[in-house]
Amino acid sequence: MSRNGFRVLFFGNSQSAFSNRHFQALIHADCRVVGVVDAPPPRRTSTNPAQASDSAFTQIARQHEIPVLAPAEPNAPACVGWAADLCPHLLVAVGYPYRLRGEMLTVPLILPVNFHASLLPAYRGMHPVFWALRNGEKYAGLTVHVMDEALDTGAIVYQVRVRTRPDDTVRSLYDRIIDKSVDLIPRLIADAGGGTISARPQGVEGASYYGGTRNEDFRLDWAAEADQLRRWIVITPGKCFCDVAGTRVYLSDAEMLPIDKPAPFGTVLASDGRACVVAASHGALRLRKGRIDKGGEQDMALILEELDIRIGDTLNAAPNQRKDAQR
Repeated sequence: MSRNGFRVLFFGNSQSAFSNRHFQALIHADCRVVGVVDAPPPRRTSTNPAQASDSAFTQIARQHEIPVLAPAEPNAPACVGWAADLCPHLLVAVGYPYRLRGEMLTVPLILPVNFHASLLPAYRGMHPVFWALRNGEKYAGLTVHVMDEALDTGAIVYQVRVRTRPDDTVRSLYDRIIDKSVDLIPRLIADAGGGTISARPQGVEGASYYGGTRNEDFRLDWAAEADQLRRWIVITPGKCFCDVAGTRVYLSDAEMLPIDKPAPFGTVLASDGRACVVAASHGALRLRKGRIDKGGEQDMALILEELDIRIGDTLNAAPNQRKDAQR
């Protein structure tokens, strides 16, 4: 089927590099993009800090005179009717934050497919790359699957695996997943256009579901294992926090260290004028950078000095519970 003959309707999030980079592959594939649907502004969020600017797929679409829609309810009759009038062969969703259902799934002449950044059936739901790193998975990846009425349960068309790394952030892992998965776009177009696309049902072994993140998901508990805390801080720099003398402090990076003898969790063990060392379970963390609430990033030793925290104090203690207040 010719480029103009094979029609694709795209759903994504214009503030997500995940959506935008796959759209760039789609616009150069052997097909015609007949419409794009963006998330409405309040839903254009992501745990991946790699945001779009001039590469947003909505801007590229307008340059190609492709109609753009950003409905608050994509399954409403008006949106379904608009999509149906475009007569797409494929509906392709990448990073779209709404669940498509009902008549919208019947719009494409061949299939509705979703690019989901996990190795399904594991990590169905929201923010799969974040949760895979948070849980210390050795492998992550991406699944192209047929969309059905349930959430991320449809038959698998393609899958790619990516090895995680100890120093991965959400952004760095997303980048490697995208690098490996963008070539699936022209493959999908070729297979669907040639009638050779196939899909296999998802298994039940290893299935899991995760929802959105809450603020409390980023609160550090110094009683947790040091390596777990290091991982949490590293994967989302500047988002994990602890309360220090009644002040919220956000941490940007951390390194795990062994300690000779156990110390109360959260105790400041050392400071070199720039970084500080804090006790946790099964080790300690060397904290280098952080910020106070909405302030700028600075050395952790300077933050503790500003908050009058000394070696031997406990970070999560209330001001009247600190050792220096008892001297």
